[in-house]
Amino acid sequence: MAQDWLYTVKPGDTVWDLSHSMLKDWRYWKDILKHNNIKDATTIRPGMRIAIPMYEVREETSEARVEAVHGNVQVWRKGNSDPIPLKPGVALSVGDKVATGNNSTALLTLEDDSVILMQEQSELEFTCLRKLGGRESLDTGLFVGKGGLKMDANPSHFPDSSYEIRTVAANSAVRGTGFRIGVEGQSSRTEVLEGLVSVGNALGQVDVPKNFGTVIEKDTPPSKPVKLLDAPDLSAFPRRVRYLPTVIKLDTPPGAVGYHFQVAKDAAFVEMVLDRRVKGRFMIDQALPDGNYYIRVRAVDGQGLEGKNAQTGFQLDARPEPPIVRKPLPGTVLHAGDLLFSWADVEGVDRYLFELGADENFTDLKVSKELSGTDIELPVAEGSWYFRLTSITREGKKGPPGHPVKIEVLPVPPVPQPKPPATENGKLVLAWQNVEGIAGYNVQVAADKDFQDLIVDKTVNQASLALPRPPSGYYYMRLRSIDAEGYQGSFGAPQGFEVKPESYWPLAIFGIVAALLLL
Repeated sequence: MAQDWLYTVKPGDTVWDLSHSMLKDWRYWKDILKHNNIKDATTIRPGMRIAIPMYEVREETSEARVEAVHGNVQVWRKGNSDPIPLKPGVALSVGDKVATGNNSTALLTLEDDSVILMQEQSELEFTCLRKLGGRESLDTGLFVGKGGLKMDANPSHFPDSSYEIRTVAANSAVRGTGFRIGVEGQSSRTEVLEGLVSVGNALGQVDVPKNFGTVIEKDTPPSKPVKLLDAPDLSAFPRRVRYLPTVIKLDTPPGAVGYHFQVAKDAAFVEMVLDRRVKGRFMIDQALPDGNYYIRVRAVDGQGLEGKNAQTGFQLDARPEPPIVRKPLPGTVLHAGDLLFSWADVEGVDRYLFELGADENFTDLKVSKELSGTDIELPVAEGSWYFRLTSITREGKKGPPGHPVKIEVLPVPPVPQPKPPATENGKLVLAWQNVEGIAGYNVQVAADKDFQDLIVDKTVNQASLALPRPPSGYYYMRLRSIDAEGYQGSFGAPQGFEVKPESYWPLAIFGIVAALLLL
């Protein structure tokens, strides 16, 4: 910490008054004059900065307060080796260390109304918390061990407060500003959003102004501050997301090598639910329940510095999910006459809206019917047709309509045609809607809806999977998407389907034999 405290003289201040109210011993007033080369005590004027040795300043202990906690956040109390869960309303003191887990945040405030928002996977220790000179001025020291934080320092503009933020690579001196600190391994980055931050170590120091940032490696001089990248354009981001997964791609601005995406339930981004750094695409998947959210995006440059925020809100309304179509699949050879349409049974869904139309916008509907089962057979004339399915809950909530499936129905041929290969040779074909930007899919099939008895667990790079036909019975299927960077989303709702016997003769013979044995 600084060896001197700099005090700004206010109207009406005198050396004698300050000595009695601010110093440990009023008799230090002569030392103050000598330390500042002031020959006449009556010459001090408002606005003058007086340096007071820290050992002479009267001080009181201060505390930080926990305003909000989201997710897994723990605190190590000074002198204790075991952590305890951090809760709102708790007071933090010098020596306390706070750590946040995955998708977890902590919102802390100081006595001068400074706000600290810890990001996920971060560690913060309070090394100094004190009020100086019997005033509201704070002397605050923080050590960021890893991760990152955003701080709005001294928003109420209490005079003469100071803050020192240390990392393994650098120290940052702050008097009143808004900034972000990030620590990764042996390096730290500082991004200034308001005011000015002085950043340095034993090998050098730089002043970082508003909208600039710097990166410092351990035992290396700080780099010259560079301008932060502009906020990405979110004007094309959907205000209502109906399908999962949804892949978001942004146009990369000059100098950007990736993005930092954050999704939260609140505009202050305390209740964080997703926090990821990606190269170019971001996937919103089944990990998020339906509801209202805020998304914040920053472009990241080649040094790892994060730019200005772009932020917007959106509604996720993707449940109940549409069922996976079983028959007919696109590309199947079909002929005019009675056609069987079947689909999987979505967990928690009461009924389905089946629609068949002559165009993919379903303005020219041939069939629109709500069904409690998972199949329907109806006559279809030759031509190009589209069908889709919508899940409906018992309460009447409709999910998003399924993506249109196009089928081509041929006239009845004079000679019987073979069935499509996908339905022969003992194969079971599973197919689903392909999502642009998705690199692969993890498919699981089980004999139980808890997926404890797994029959299939495969990862494929196309939107279909052909399997050896399993024994007749009822099965459950679920899917999760994998983006281009290997991130695996959450599984969607389980969907059930029945594999019927290819022939009922074995069952009939078994019944006859069983009856004979009972005679």
